[in-house]
Amino acid sequence: MAALLACAGVASAQTATSDAPSPDAAAKAASEAGVPATSLPQVTVTATKHEQEVRAAPASVTVVGRDAIQDKASDDLMSVIEEVPGLTLSPRQVSGRKTFSLRGMDSRHTLMLIDGRRISASDDVVGHSNYQYGWVPLSAVERVEVIRGPLSALYGSEALGGVVNVITRWPTDQWEGSVRLSGQRAGAHAWGGDGGKAAVYVGGPVGQGLSVRLNAETGRTGAIADRDSPRYSEIEGRQATTGGIAARYQPNARHSFEAGWQQGREERRYDDVDARSRKPYENLYTLDRSHGYAQWNGQFGEVTTQLRAYRSAIDVKNARTNGVAPTRPQDLKDVVGDGFAQWRMGAHRITVGGEWRRESLVNAGLKGGKDAASHQALFAQDEISLGSNLVATLGGRLDRHEYFGSQFSPRAYLVWEATPQLIVKGGFGSAFKAPTLKQVSPNYVGAEGPHTFRGNENVKPETSRSFEIGADWQSGPFALRGTLFHTRVKDLITVRLLGVQGTRRDYLYDNVNRATMRGAELGFAWAFGPGLKWNNDLTLLRTRDDATGKELTDRPRHVLHSQVQWQNAGGWNARLGVDFTGSQRTATGSRLPSYTVVGASVGQQINKMLSWRAGIDNLGDVRLSEKSADFGYALRGRTYHVSLRADF
Repeated sequence: MAALLACAGVASAQTATSDAPSPDAAAKAASEAGVPATSLPQVTVTATKHEQEVRAAPASVTVVGRDAIQDKASDDLMSVIEEVPGLTLSPRQVSGRKTFSLRGMDSRHTLMLIDGRRISASDDVVGHSNYQYGWVPLSAVERVEVIRGPLSALYGSEALGGVVNVITRWPTDQWEGSVRLSGQRAGAHAWGGDGGKAAVYVGGPVGQGLSVRLNAETGRTGAIADRDSPRYSEIEGRQATTGGIAARYQPNARHSFEAGWQQGREERRYDDVDARSRKPYENLYTLDRSHGYAQWNGQFGEVTTQLRAYRSAIDVKNARTNGVAPTRPQDLKDVVGDGFAQWRMGAHRITVGGEWRRESLVNAGLKGGKDAASHQALFAQDEISLGSNLVATLGGRLDRHEYFGSQFSPRAYLVWEATPQLIVKGGFGSAFKAPTLKQVSPNYVGAEGPHTFRGNENVKPETSRSFEIGADWQSGPFALRGTLFHTRVKDLITVRLLGVQGTRRDYLYDNVNRATMRGAELGFAWAFGPGLKWNNDLTLLRTRDDATGKELTDRPRHVLHSQVQWQNAGGWNARLGVDFTGSQRTATGSRLPSYTVVGASVGQQINKMLSWRAGIDNLGDVRLSEKSADFGYALRGRTYHVSLRADF
């Protein structure tokens, strides 16, 4: 423990809750009042379902604020959270696509939320996909909260590796808005990769107690051809348009009603060659996403309550040119009703709640072309103050699935504020992931490609048990933080070979593997001069397949993010970042080489309304395929980007 305290503490954050003012707006107001922005409290709502200072939250939390989101040349949410501690990139093996791993857990083991509401988990249902990251335009996002570690005790299935919660913007007591125009130019633009985006957000009061918000965004990025074989695309092109509207009515200080709808269409295009006929063709995937909700919040004395009903859906359709057969269309939908109550009782803050969910899938491989399953859950949490500087959090959730039965997920966490500068915390959590409808349906047969995959009604949920301990020390211009973690996973769902007929292999979904992940997240920050700050986050990871004793594939052992920031009173600011990804093992047993990517940008807040930013990503023009043909994802080469934003 002494060594741990000498190096670090849990990851930090930069923002406030969805009902609180924007952290960026708060920082601006504080600056105008002569108060340093760094003195503002840093809070999160995802860890306990109420606002809490991040350093004291019973979880490892990182929050990415609105300014950081707007300053990045991002295609989607994936680009925003790439530098979060504990996060590493994972390949999808198609057209440069990539997802992420939290503490060595696959992306399918991370629960994605919008304002605490789950979205349809497509990445584990649609092969080679990374469709989880485009549900909300970034112009409508206030912040992103990333919880590293299991949180099924509050949120249920999928939360083995962690939770990513996208908190959307809400206006305060006056009209506000922003318009942002951005463009990018590839260094080797002859191969493609140029693009641009336009986004608008506006919201404010329209009557007594009633406020509305609207957002819209459209953008396009061209595909990048493979320089070694131009008949293939190294990175797919994208074109997306999305928009949304929401309203909130607050008749008095104790009750509020809220409803909203978000709709979007995204097209992914890339060139490929058919494996059988060797015909070149263009592959087009059309993604239609929709998310609607209604919500009531109430306050009865010391009791805070919430009831919600919401629906999310994603429809995936494929078309191919030159007579090549497309893949089957797939439609996923989740309908959810949930609620909770929270109150104080002496030294206790108690939360109880429940959830009902109906998930459905339309796929021609299922009997009758569709299937569905119901989930019910009850959860409880008790945050116990054991003194002025010690808090214990105990909780558990009981989930019942229509097919596989019940699963209980407990959680225990302790936070100790040893001194105003030092916080030590740690705990245990259990989590699970329910099988997908493809995996658990005995009627599912997927035989589109060279192999056949069959569902299995006896498949069990994947489960994990995780321990962590960490510390956070801040004093003057210095900050040290670090967390040690250890996770055991069992009943991982994979495929078991049933037989071979000619070149076709027949597989059955089954619980086969066990795995162990352990590591450390270490951080150091130093404000070493007027307006100057240096921030570093290092992730150390060791993984093992318990059946074979071998290292898990596509998990880098070391990842380092280092960034220097500068700003002055005249509104100028600049950033220089270095991202290092260490060696990792491939499925063939070979090792991929490490690589380093450098980026830089400069910007200016011209006045209260206008700001601009320009920068270069991947300054060294690193191309992963030149380092090894075994990389299952690609990085954009050197890219120049510029943006102009007007806030009002």
